[in-house]
Amino acid sequence: MAQRLILLRHAKSVSQFTSSDFNRTLNEKGRKDAPEVAKAFKLLDILPDIILCSTAIRTKETLALFNMDAPVQYLDDLYHASASEMFDIISENQNYQTIMVVGHNFGITNLANQLSTNGAEEMNTCGLYIMEFPESIELNKGKMLHYLSPKTI
Repeated sequence: MAQRLILLRHAKSVSQFTSSDFNRTLNEKGRKDAPEVAKAFKLLDILPDIILCSTAIRTKETLALFNMDAPVQYLDDLYHASASEMFDIISENQNYQTIMVVGHNFGITNLANQLSTNGAEEMNTCGLYIMEFPESIELNKGKMLHYLSPKTI
């Protein structure tokens, strides 16, 4: 049975911050873009069975604006994870048919590139890739089904 992976890069965040990068919040554009991309995503009727989300403030805020009805695991290890670190986390969750990961660049774009049979362009903020795999999520086996972003919807 085919398996799907949804990769979501957090929405636009503030560039000026007084505390740590981890605590950066979404800016006005990010708070506007996320519900619009979420609306387009929900029209595709591809819903995740599990959501794996970085614990950074901006990823949690993005996910909240998507208003998804699926179990969420907040993982410190997804904060600025490399493509290989993300792949390892996804591999541990292969028992789900549709997995959604909410994370950060450059790891999330690099992961999409490594998983796709045709590569992937750099994800914009609030960009969302939907990929399908013949059996399980493996490198160079993913078919890109959709790419949504504030610029494409």
